[in-house]
Amino acid sequence: MENKGFRQGFGIVAAVGLLTVLGFASGSAAEVHQLSNGITATIYSPSEISDQWISLEKDGAYLTHPAAGSVELADNSDVMHPFDQSVVLAALADMRGFTADVDVSVFILPATPTLAGGSFARRNAIYLSPGTGPVDPSTVSYITTHEMGHVLTWAFVDDYPARWKAYLELRQLDESSLSVDAAHADRAREILAEDIRALFGGFLSTISGSIENHLLVHPSRVEGLKSMLAGFFLGGDGQPLQMTSSAFPNPCNPRTSIEMAIPVGVDIPSGSGVLRVFDIRGALVKTLRGGEVANNRLLIQWDGKGRSGAVVASGRYLYVLEAGQLVSKGSVTLVR
Repeated sequence: MENKGFRQGFGIVAAVGLLTVLGFASGSAAEVHQLSNGITATIYSPSEISDQWISLEKDGAYLTHPAAGSVELADNSDVMHPFDQSVVLAALADMRGFTADVDVSVFILPATPTLAGGSFARRNAIYLSPGTGPVDPSTVSYITTHEMGHVLTWAFVDDYPARWKAYLELRQLDESSLSVDAAHADRAREILAEDIRALFGGFLSTISGSIENHLLVHPSRVEGLKSMLAGFFLGGDGQPLQMTSSAFPNPCNPRTSIEMAIPVGVDIPSGSGVLRVFDIRGALVKTLRGGEVANNRLLIQWDGKGRSGAVVASGRYLYVLEAGQLVSKGSVTLVR
Protein backbone atom coordinates (compact mmCIF):
# COMPACT_ATOMS: atom_id res chain seq x y z
CA MET A 1 0.00 0.00 0.00
CA GLU A 2 1.48 3.34 -1.02
CA ASN A 3 1.70 5.92 1.75
CA LYS A 4 1.71 9.17 -0.24
CA GLY A 5 1.65 11.50 2.75
CA PHE A 6 4.73 9.94 4.27
CA ARG A 7 6.48 9.45 0.93
CA GLN A 8 6.40 13.20 0.31
CA GLY A 9 8.21 13.90 3.57
CA PHE A 10 10.23 10.74 4.00
CA GLY A 11 11.28 9.77 0.47
CA ILE A 12 14.97 9.81 1.32
CA VAL A 13 14.45 7.58 4.33
CA ALA A 14 12.50 5.13 2.20
CA ALA A 15 15.35 4.99 -0.28
CA VAL A 16 18.12 4.25 2.23
CA GLY A 17 16.17 1.44 3.92
CA LEU A 18 15.73 0.14 7.46
CA LEU A 19 19.36 -0.63 8.30
CA THR A 20 20.49 2.84 7.33
CA VAL A 21 17.69 4.34 9.41
CA LEU A 22 18.98 2.51 12.47
CA GLY A 23 22.46 3.75 11.66
CA PHE A 24 21.44 7.33 12.41
CA ALA A 25 21.57 6.57 16.15
CA SER A 26 25.17 7.68 16.58
CA GLY A 27 24.46 11.00 14.89
CA SER A 28 21.11 11.61 16.53
CA ALA A 29 20.22 15.18 17.42
CA ALA A 30 17.83 14.14 20.15
CA GLU A 31 17.88 16.36 23.23
CA VAL A 32 19.08 14.70 26.44
CA HIS A 33 18.02 16.33 29.70
CA GLN A 34 19.17 15.38 33.20
CA LEU A 35 16.38 16.59 35.48
CA SER A 36 16.63 17.45 39.16
CA ASN A 37 14.16 14.67 40.07
CA GLY A 38 16.65 12.09 38.74
CA ILE A 39 14.92 11.45 35.41
CA THR A 40 17.16 11.44 32.35
CA ALA A 41 14.90 12.24 29.40
CA THR A 42 15.94 11.82 25.77
CA ILE A 43 13.38 13.68 23.68
CA TYR A 44 12.90 13.04 19.96
CA SER A 45 11.14 15.84 18.12
CA PRO A 46 8.58 15.22 15.35
CA SER A 47 10.96 16.61 12.72
CA GLU A 48 13.82 14.38 13.86
CA ILE A 49 11.56 11.34 13.87
CA SER A 50 10.38 12.24 10.36
CA ASP A 51 13.91 12.81 9.08
CA GLN A 52 15.73 9.94 10.74
CA TRP A 53 13.52 7.27 12.24
CA ILE A 54 10.71 6.57 9.80
CA SER A 55 10.94 3.56 7.50
CA LEU A 56 8.41 2.99 4.73
CA GLU A 57 7.20 -0.54 4.13
CA LYS A 58 4.64 -1.89 1.71
CA ASP A 59 2.00 -1.93 4.43
CA GLY A 60 2.71 1.50 5.90
CA ALA A 61 5.15 3.77 7.74
CA TYR A 62 6.98 2.72 10.90
CA LEU A 63 8.91 4.47 13.61
CA THR A 64 11.84 2.09 14.06
CA HIS A 65 14.34 2.87 16.79
CA PRO A 66 16.49 0.78 19.18
CA ALA A 67 14.68 2.26 22.19
CA ALA A 68 11.24 2.20 20.59
CA GLY A 69 11.12 -1.04 18.70
CA SER A 70 8.71 -0.68 15.81
CA VAL A 71 5.57 1.44 15.94
CA GLU A 72 3.29 1.76 12.92
CA LEU A 73 2.10 5.30 12.20
CA ALA A 74 -1.02 6.39 10.37
CA ASP A 75 -0.79 8.39 7.15
CA ASN A 76 -2.02 11.63 8.72
CA SER A 77 1.08 13.66 9.61
CA ASP A 78 0.02 16.44 7.22
CA VAL A 79 -3.12 17.22 9.26
CA MET A 80 -1.97 16.45 12.83
CA HIS A 81 -0.56 18.77 15.49
CA PRO A 82 2.33 17.27 17.51
CA PHE A 83 2.82 18.12 21.16
CA ASP A 84 4.92 21.18 22.02
CA GLN A 85 8.35 19.86 22.92
CA SER A 86 9.02 22.57 25.51
CA VAL A 87 5.77 21.73 27.32
CA VAL A 88 6.64 18.03 27.33
CA LEU A 89 10.03 18.74 28.87
CA ALA A 90 8.53 21.11 31.45
CA ALA A 91 5.97 18.48 32.47
CA LEU A 92 8.74 15.97 33.21
CA ALA A 93 10.91 18.55 34.97
CA ASP A 94 7.99 19.72 37.12
CA MET A 95 7.44 16.27 38.61
CA ARG A 96 8.50 16.59 42.25
CA GLY A 97 8.37 14.92 45.64
CA PHE A 98 10.59 11.99 44.67
CA THR A 99 13.99 11.05 43.30
CA ALA A 100 14.21 8.30 40.67
CA ASP A 101 17.28 7.18 38.75
CA VAL A 102 15.55 6.28 35.49
CA ASP A 103 16.16 6.88 31.78
CA VAL A 104 13.22 7.54 29.49
CA SER A 105 13.02 8.03 25.73
CA VAL A 106 10.19 10.35 24.67
CA PHE A 107 8.97 10.26 21.06
CA ILE A 108 6.83 13.24 20.09
CA LEU A 109 5.08 11.59 17.18
CA PRO A 110 4.28 13.41 13.94
CA ALA A 111 1.38 11.04 13.22
CA THR A 112 -1.03 8.81 15.14
CA PRO A 113 0.23 5.37 16.24
CA THR A 114 -2.03 2.95 14.40
CA LEU A 115 -2.35 0.22 17.02
CA ALA A 116 -2.80 2.36 20.14
CA GLY A 117 -4.68 5.21 18.50
CA GLY A 118 -3.27 7.60 21.10
CA SER A 119 -0.38 8.19 23.48
CA PHE A 120 1.09 5.22 25.33
CA ALA A 121 4.20 3.96 27.13
CA ARG A 122 6.21 0.80 26.56
CA ARG A 123 8.88 -0.10 29.11
CA ASN A 124 11.03 3.06 29.37
CA ALA A 125 9.74 4.75 26.22
CA ILE A 126 6.85 7.22 25.89
CA TYR A 127 5.01 7.81 22.62
CA LEU A 128 3.02 11.04 22.49
CA SER A 129 0.32 11.04 19.83
CA PRO A 130 -0.49 14.33 18.07
CA GLY A 131 -3.89 16.03 18.20
CA THR A 132 -6.28 16.98 15.44
CA GLY A 133 -5.69 20.61 16.45
CA PRO A 134 -3.23 22.50 18.68
CA VAL A 135 -3.08 20.65 22.00
CA ASP A 136 -3.61 22.68 25.18
CA PRO A 137 -0.50 22.76 27.42
CA SER A 138 -2.46 21.35 30.36
CA THR A 139 -3.48 18.35 28.23
CA VAL A 140 0.12 17.86 27.05
CA SER A 141 1.32 17.99 30.65
CA TYR A 142 -1.42 15.64 31.88
CA ILE A 143 -0.70 12.99 29.24
CA THR A 144 3.09 13.25 29.51
CA THR A 145 3.06 12.88 33.29
CA HIS A 146 0.55 10.02 33.18
CA GLU A 147 2.72 8.11 30.72
CA MET A 148 5.78 8.81 32.87
CA GLY A 149 3.79 7.15 35.64
CA HIS A 150 3.74 3.99 33.51
CA VAL A 151 7.50 4.20 33.02
CA LEU A 152 8.08 4.53 36.78
CA THR A 153 5.75 1.57 37.30
CA TRP A 154 7.79 -0.52 34.86
CA ALA A 155 11.08 0.56 36.45
CA PHE A 156 10.24 0.34 40.15
CA VAL A 157 7.11 -1.77 40.70
CA ASP A 158 6.64 -4.44 38.04
CA ASP A 159 9.55 -6.65 39.12
CA TYR A 160 8.64 -6.42 42.82
CA PRO A 161 5.53 -8.43 43.72
CA ALA A 162 5.70 -7.15 47.31
CA ARG A 163 5.35 -3.59 46.04
CA TRP A 164 2.31 -4.41 43.97
CA LYS A 165 0.80 -6.16 46.99
CA ALA A 166 1.53 -3.21 49.27
CA TYR A 167 0.07 -0.78 46.73
CA LEU A 168 -3.10 -2.79 46.18
CA GLU A 169 -3.66 -3.12 49.93
CA LEU A 170 -3.12 0.57 50.63
CA ARG A 171 -5.30 1.57 47.67
CA GLN A 172 -7.90 -1.05 48.63
CA LEU A 173 -7.85 -2.62 45.18
CA ASP A 174 -8.67 -6.23 44.39
CA GLU A 175 -6.08 -8.36 42.57
CA SER A 176 -8.54 -8.64 39.70
CA SER A 177 -7.62 -5.03 38.89
CA LEU A 178 -4.29 -6.34 37.59
CA SER A 179 -6.10 -8.17 34.78
CA VAL A 180 -6.10 -6.71 31.28
CA ASP A 181 -9.77 -7.73 31.14
CA ALA A 182 -10.68 -5.05 33.70
CA ALA A 183 -12.18 -1.83 32.42
CA HIS A 184 -9.48 0.69 31.51
CA ALA A 185 -10.15 3.06 34.41
CA ASP A 186 -10.35 0.12 36.84
CA ARG A 187 -6.98 -1.39 35.93
CA ALA A 188 -4.39 -1.16 38.68
CA ARG A 189 -1.74 -0.01 36.21
CA GLU A 190 -3.87 2.90 35.05
CA ILE A 191 -4.84 3.79 38.61
CA LEU A 192 -1.18 3.77 39.67
CA ALA A 193 -0.15 5.94 36.69
CA GLU A 194 -2.90 8.39 37.63
CA ASP A 195 -1.85 8.32 41.29
CA ILE A 196 1.72 9.16 40.27
CA ARG A 197 0.51 12.02 38.08
CA ALA A 198 -1.80 13.40 40.77
CA LEU A 199 0.72 13.07 43.61
CA PHE A 200 3.95 14.09 41.86
CA GLY A 201 2.86 16.09 38.81
CA GLY A 202 3.40 19.80 38.38
CA PHE A 203 0.77 22.54 38.27
CA LEU A 204 -0.40 22.07 34.68
CA SER A 205 -0.64 18.29 34.88
CA THR A 206 -2.75 18.42 38.04
CA ILE A 207 -4.79 21.54 37.36
CA SER A 208 -8.01 19.51 36.98
CA GLY A 209 -7.72 18.29 40.56
CA SER A 210 -9.24 14.95 39.55
CA ILE A 211 -8.21 11.46 38.48
CA GLU A 212 -9.53 9.29 35.66
CA ASN A 213 -11.52 6.95 37.91
CA HIS A 214 -13.85 9.33 39.75
CA LEU A 215 -15.18 6.50 41.93
CA LEU A 216 -11.85 6.13 43.72
CA VAL A 217 -10.65 8.18 46.66
CA HIS A 218 -8.23 10.83 45.44
CA PRO A 219 -4.66 9.62 46.08
CA SER A 220 -3.86 12.71 48.14
CA ARG A 221 -6.37 11.42 50.70
CA VAL A 222 -4.78 7.96 50.99
CA GLU A 223 -2.50 8.22 54.02
CA GLY A 224 1.03 7.00 53.37
CA LEU A 225 0.58 6.49 49.62
CA LYS A 226 2.83 9.31 48.46
CA SER A 227 5.70 8.44 50.79
CA MET A 228 5.39 4.73 49.92
CA LEU A 229 5.66 5.40 46.18
CA ALA A 230 8.54 7.84 46.69
CA GLY A 231 10.29 5.09 48.66
CA PHE A 232 9.79 2.67 45.76
CA PHE A 233 11.31 5.17 43.32
CA LEU A 234 14.43 5.48 45.45
CA GLY A 235 15.20 1.94 44.33
CA GLY A 236 14.87 0.05 47.60
CA ASP A 237 13.31 -3.38 47.95
CA GLY A 238 9.89 -2.11 48.98
CA GLN A 239 10.66 -2.49 52.66
CA PRO A 240 10.97 0.51 55.03
CA LEU A 241 14.06 2.61 54.34
CA GLN A 242 16.47 2.67 57.29
CA MET A 243 17.45 6.25 58.07
CA THR A 244 19.81 7.87 60.56
CA SER A 245 18.51 9.74 63.60
CA SER A 246 19.70 11.27 66.83
CA ALA A 247 18.28 12.44 70.16
CA PHE A 248 19.25 15.75 71.77
CA PRO A 249 19.89 16.41 74.48
CA ASN A 250 21.08 12.94 75.32
CA PRO A 251 21.13 12.30 78.27
CA CYS A 252 17.96 14.28 78.87
CA ASN A 253 16.05 15.54 81.94
CA PRO A 254 13.35 14.76 80.99
CA ARG A 255 12.53 16.28 77.56
CA THR A 256 14.38 15.32 74.38
CA SER A 257 13.96 15.79 70.63
CA ILE A 258 14.33 12.94 68.13
CA GLU A 259 15.48 14.02 64.67
CA MET A 260 15.45 11.78 61.57
CA ALA A 261 17.04 12.56 58.20
CA ILE A 262 14.74 12.57 55.15
CA PRO A 263 16.19 11.76 51.70
CA VAL A 264 16.12 14.59 49.17
CA GLY A 265 13.01 14.28 47.01
CA VAL A 266 10.98 12.27 49.54
CA ASP A 267 7.88 14.11 50.67
CA ILE A 268 7.15 13.60 54.37
CA PRO A 269 4.49 16.05 55.58
CA SER A 270 4.60 17.54 59.06
CA GLY A 271 2.48 15.63 61.53
CA SER A 272 3.06 12.24 59.89
CA GLY A 273 5.71 10.94 62.29
CA VAL A 274 5.10 8.10 64.75
CA LEU A 275 7.53 7.76 67.67
CA ARG A 276 7.43 4.69 69.89
CA VAL A 277 9.52 4.61 73.07
CA PHE A 278 10.39 1.30 74.76
CA ASP A 279 12.21 0.37 77.96
CA ILE A 280 15.29 -1.88 77.73
CA ARG A 281 13.08 -4.97 78.21
CA GLY A 282 11.07 -4.07 75.10
CA ALA A 283 7.91 -2.92 76.83
CA LEU A 284 6.13 -0.01 75.12
CA VAL A 285 6.42 3.15 77.22
CA LYS A 286 4.79 5.78 75.00
CA THR A 287 3.52 6.34 71.45
CA LEU A 288 3.66 9.86 70.04
CA ARG A 289 2.27 11.08 66.71
CA GLY A 290 3.07 14.31 64.92
CA GLY A 291 6.40 16.04 64.38
CA GLU A 292 7.64 18.95 62.32
CA VAL A 293 9.50 18.73 58.99
CA ALA A 294 12.14 21.29 58.03
CA ASN A 295 15.43 21.19 56.11
CA ASN A 296 15.05 17.50 55.21
CA ARG A 297 14.62 16.57 58.88
CA LEU A 298 11.67 15.22 60.84
CA LEU A 299 11.68 16.41 64.45
CA ILE A 300 9.45 15.01 67.17
CA GLN A 301 9.70 15.53 70.94
CA TRP A 302 9.32 13.18 73.88
CA ASP A 303 8.60 14.82 77.23
CA GLY A 304 9.93 11.87 79.22
CA LYS A 305 6.43 10.75 80.22
CA GLY A 306 4.87 7.32 79.92
CA ARG A 307 1.31 6.36 79.07
CA SER A 308 0.15 7.22 82.59
CA GLY A 309 1.24 10.82 82.13
CA ALA A 310 4.01 10.61 84.76
CA VAL A 311 7.70 11.06 84.02
CA VAL A 312 9.34 7.65 83.74
CA ALA A 313 12.25 6.44 85.86
CA SER A 314 15.87 7.21 85.04
CA GLY A 315 17.44 4.80 82.61
CA ARG A 316 18.11 3.97 78.97
CA TYR A 317 15.17 3.91 76.57
CA LEU A 318 14.94 2.69 72.99
CA TYR A 319 12.92 4.42 70.28
CA VAL A 320 11.58 3.70 66.81
CA LEU A 321 10.65 6.67 64.64
CA GLU A 322 8.58 6.03 61.49
CA ALA A 323 7.22 8.26 58.74
CA GLY A 324 5.82 6.73 55.57
CA GLN A 325 8.41 4.25 54.29
CA LEU A 326 11.15 5.74 56.48
CA VAL A 327 12.17 4.25 59.82
CA SER A 328 14.98 4.88 62.28
CA LYS A 329 15.98 3.33 65.60
CA GLY A 330 18.09 4.66 68.46
CA SER A 331 18.31 5.14 72.19
CA VAL A 332 18.19 7.94 74.73
CA THR A 333 19.16 8.05 78.39
CA LEU A 334 16.88 9.85 80.83
CA VAL A 335 18.47 11.18 84.02
CA ARG A 336 16.35 12.67 86.83
